[in-house]
This record gives sequence, C-alpha cells and structure tokens, in this order.
Amino acid sequence: MRGQSPYSRVERILEYIHRHIDQTLGLDDLVEVFGISRWQLQRIFQQQTGLNVAQYVRELKLSLAAEKVLTTHDRMLDIAYQFGFTSEVSFSRSFKQLFGLSPSQYRRRGTKVGLRNPITQRAEHFIDSTSLQTRIEHKSEFTVYGISSPVNGLLDASPNVATIVPSLWETLLSRLGNPNDLKAQLVGVVDTQHHTPEHANLRYWAALQLDDFPAETLQNYLAQAQLSTLVIPTQDYAVVSYHGLASGFSQLVEWLMCDWLPQSGYDSVNGFELEHYGDLISNIDTPTDMEYWLPVRSLP
Repeated sequence: MRGQSPYSRVERILEYIHRHIDQTLGLDDLVEVFGISRWQLQRIFQQQTGLNVAQYVRELKLSLAAEKVLTTHDRMLDIAYQFGFTSEVSFSRSFKQLFGLSPSQYRRRGTKVGLRNPITQRAEHFIDSTSLQTRIEHKSEFTVYGISSPVNGLLDASPNVATIVPSLWETLLSRLGNPNDLKAQLVGVVDTQHHTPEHANLRYWAALQLDDFPAETLQNYLAQAQLSTLVIPTQDYAVVSYHGLASGFSQLVEWLMCDWLPQSGYDSVNGFELEHYGDLISNIDTPTDMEYWLPVRSLP
C-alpha cells in the first residue's frame, strides 16, 4: 500500500468490504489484508467516508439482511448466520438498534426504511474529495406550506434554477416575520410528476413542514403569509446526506442521477424530489447538514 493516496486506499478497502460482506469482517481482518495499522485504517476511512469501519460494515450487513427479511421467507436464524451473526438474539438486537424494529416487526410492516447502500466515490468534479452514501427510505404522505414557481431544470437548454430558486426562498423568508418564533423545517420540493419531453418545465416549492402548529390558527397563518398547501404522497426515496451550502445541491443531484443511480438497482420516478434543509433559519445559504430525497423504485 506504500505510495498510494488515502483516497485510493479507501477505494480498495471499500471494494474488499463489498466483495466479502457476507463473511466475518473485523477491523483486524482488514488490517491484515491491507498491511496498515488499525489507527491508520480507521483514520483514513473516517476521513473519507465519515464513518468508522465497524459501523459501516455493521450497517451494510444489516441492510442486506433487511432485504432478505422483506423479500424471502427464510428463518431469522438462517439470515443471521448468513451475515455473520453468532445468534438470532445478537442479530435481532443489532437490527433493532439500526431500524427501530425487530426483524419480525420489519417483515410484517413490509416496507424498506433506513437501508444503507454501499458507498461509491464521488465524481472528481464534485464539491470535495470525500465520499457519499445513500440510504433507501419509505416516507408516508405529509403536507408542506409554501410558495412555488415553474423552473427550467438543470438539464434543460436554458436552466434558470440558479436564479429563481434563491428568489423564492428570499420571498418565503420575508413573509414569515421573525423565523425564530416558528417551529418548522425548511423543505424544497421539485415537482417532476408531469415532467415529459412535451412539458419540460418543473415546479419548485420553497416550503415549510410545520411542527406542533395549532390547527385552529393554521389557516389564519397561511392566509397572512400567503402560503399555499402541497400534499406530498407516500413514496420510496433514495436519500443522500450532504454538509455544505444549499447552493451545492445542483452538484449533489448531478452525482446522484449520473453516478449513483445507473448502478444502484433502482430507477427514478416522476414525483416530488425533496431538499431537506433542517430547522428554519433566516439564511439558508449557511453551511449546514442537508439531505436530498429522490423518488425511486426497485428495478425488476
């Protein structure tokens, strides 16, 4: 491994993990294979992925096990053994820590929630040199409140997202008065459900997901702030996390659609793409933790 950059080392480590994920994979096993110290391995892996090795292996094994739980009638004990757990008890305990449900409860519910996908390296032109990981989530119907405008998408001949979207957010925030008095989440919504070659325009929403807002005062507030209501239907999503400026979302979408999606085993569907910016703040272009939610379906 001498002379290789930390980035190329992590690529090799990830490749090895993915090829041997159904085997016992401890930190000592990887140290022996790659001939570097435990500290070096943990340091470069954490730096490039944001995860420690044990956490990544555990979450990936459990996600693959969850797929088996949903798509087969195999006994839980057999699934546990297949992914290196020594007992059904230890498997069930770890499973519930990650997904919030026991394997049996997860099977009965029958929906994919919280599945981690293998990390893939970012394209060279991306924001920085770290890595991204997606997860698959099933999200039930919910409502947002905001303002919207038609926009030309990033792949159109004359995209105008970069000008219209910031203007929408500025208008929304100006209508809210003192945002510190409002408990809400900022959600950008890209409505692609009618997006076809004949109808190329998208509709973008700068919106709020309101928390604990008294029902009796909601309509008055919406009228005062001149906000419209949008219901987001139940949908499966590929979710990717990101730390940085909101303006970096265009590159995040490009990576997700052009690099991750073709090799993911999923296909995008027209629907409502979501930009989760977190708690309501007065300036959304401040570095923070954000997520992009892309509607997807499993390929047959």
